[in-house]
Amino acid sequence: MAGRREESARESRRRLLEAATELVAEAGLRAASVQAVAERAGISRGSVAWHFGSKDGLIVEVIEHAFRTAAEEYGRRVPESGPLSFDLLVDVHLAVIDTRCGRVFVTVLPEVMRSEGPLRDAYVRGYERTRALWVGYLERIVARHPGLPDAKDLATVVFGTGVGVNTLHSLNGLVDRESGFAALKQLFGLASGAARRQH
Repeated sequence: MAGRREESARESRRRLLEAATELVAEAGLRAASVQAVAERAGISRGSVAWHFGSKDGLIVEVIEHAFRTAAEEYGRRVPESGPLSFDLLVDVHLAVIDTRCGRVFVTVLPEVMRSEGPLRDAYVRGYERTRALWVGYLERIVARHPGLPDAKDLATVVFGTGVGVNTLHSLNGLVDRESGFAALKQLFGLASGAARRQH
C-alpha cells in the first residue's frame, strides 16, 4: 500500500512540474500561478505546497530541471572525445534553445535579473554548471587552435551573444535566431583562421 502511495505522490509531483514547465516555457513566470499549474496538471492546488513548499519552490525546481535537461542534451549531442567544432557546438545550442527547457531559459532570465532570491540563485547555479560544461568543450577547440582567446573568455562571448540574440528574437522576432548564430559561427571561423596564421 505504501508503495502505491509513493508512486502516486511521485506521479503528482511529476505532473505538477511538467505543467509548470509548460506554462513557464509558453508565457513566463506570471503564467505559472498555483491555480494555473494545478488546473493544467489536473491536481488540487494544495498539492503544489505539499510537493514543493510554495510557488517559488516549484519554480526553482522548474529552473533546475531545465538546466539538467539542457546538460543531458549537450551530453547526448556533443561527442565525449576527439575533435570538436565550434559550428557543432552552436548547432547543439540552437537545438537546445528550441526545446522546452531552452524556452524556460529565455522566459525566466529577464525576470530573475530584476530581483534577488531563490529563483535567481537557481538560475545562477544552473548557468554556472552549463558554463563549466561549455568551457570544457571550448578548451578542446582552443587546444587545436593556438592563439584563440582563453576558453573561459570565449564562453563569456558565446553566452553573452546567445542571450542577446535570444532576447531580441523573443521580442516578436526582432532578429532571426539562426542568422544571428550563423554570424557568430562565421566570426569564430575568421578568428580561428587568424589565430592559425599567427602561429
